[in-house]
Amino acid sequence: MLSADENETFAFAITADGRVAGSIGVFRQENIHRRTAELGYYIGEEYWGKGIMTEAVKQICGYVFEKSDIIRIYAEPFAYNTASCRVLEKAGFQYEGTLRNNAVKNGKVIDMKMYSLLKEEGELFNG
Repeated sequence: MLSADENETFAFAITADGRVAGSIGVFRQENIHRRTAELGYYIGEEYWGKGIMTEAVKQICGYVFEKSDIIRIYAEPFAYNTASCRVLEKAGFQYEGTLRNNAVKNGKVIDMKMYSLLKEEGELFNG
């Protein structure tokens, strides 16, 4: 991550109680999607349910919208991961639909959900 182009990859550690609790990143897409970026995140189980991830999502989206020309950030959580979907909803993301049979994890075909946040929506909590 340290060698990544800072206008293409926005990645940060998530800290809580002075310790690394997880990671979060926004990754610019290519070609006609250059002003769109994908959000990904992870937080350790001991930090679940404390609002840490929702706050981290809000912070990174505000940062990316302020520091770049990106106009849309999206995330594709597994459909069964209701906690992750809830994080996005609490951070202002809009549910756009279900991506059926969109991934294979541990040999199982699974659906994913599509959520997005537009720059003008992200500005609501950025100032």
